[in-house]
Amino acid sequence: MSSAGSLRLPRTEQSARVRRLSERESQQQAESLATTQPPGRAPLSVLLAEGTAKVHEQAERSLFLQSLFVDTWDGIYGQFVRAQHYVTYLRQLHLLYATFESVLPRVARTALTPVLLLPELRRAAALDEDLAYFCGESRPETFACVETRLHAERLREVAEDAPHLLVGHVYTRCMLDRSQAPARARIISSAFELEDARGTRFHGTDTDEELAAFRVRLHSRIDGLELEEDEAREIIQEARMAFRLQSLICDELARGATGLSPPPGGGYRGGFSVSQ
Repeated sequence: MSSAGSLRLPRTEQSARVRRLSERESQQQAESLATTQPPGRAPLSVLLAEGTAKVHEQAERSLFLQSLFVDTWDGIYGQFVRAQHYVTYLRQLHLLYATFESVLPRVARTALTPVLLLPELRRAAALDEDLAYFCGESRPETFACVETRLHAERLREVAEDAPHLLVGHVYTRCMLDRSQAPARARIISSAFELEDARGTRFHGTDTDEELAAFRVRLHSRIDGLELEEDEAREIIQEARMAFRLQSLICDELARGATGLSPPPGGGYRGGFSVSQ
């Protein structure tokens, strides 16, 4: 596969931050190809976990997600502000999942089907239900920040030019969303005093045991894909890119958000910065 198919980001709506991200990722890919062992020596799921560990942690530790799912918001006003931020985040996820589902017909009945057509990945309808619960049926058009729109465009681009790279996005979303689902469902239900899973359809009702079984199934299907070594490398790099785009989305949402303050000394609480 060409480098253009694996790492090029569309020039439309590219911010200076994302251009620097793309350049940095391209450089790291070249270094990785020269210094790491061939992906064929270990299962792809293991290489994905190892190759994305740092960017995964950075995405999880963004100020925005920490504020939503770790910090305490006291009082009625705090609950209201937290709900605003939660709805904003759901709207970003809705665009990403709706975009992913829209490109699936292009990859149906291919060698990628076992991974890309997992039913657990189709979450747009659940996000619709959660947004309707929090905003009402007549909610305004979904807001998506620049970085989210860029991420959605990336999904459409790779589905057209290099569909195997969608596996990297699947892995990223499963690690960011599905692996955290039971804990986050409990946090949201408690924070907003929800009942009967209302408002938490996206996170679902899976138990920790059911989630563990899904993780085994996901890894098995990823490892079962028949890929060339360069395709496996590209998937790992694409997953790294997806985690970084997630960090950029959270950084954009955090800027100027009510009730969110950077930690002392400036910067984000362990989040990703393209100046690093």
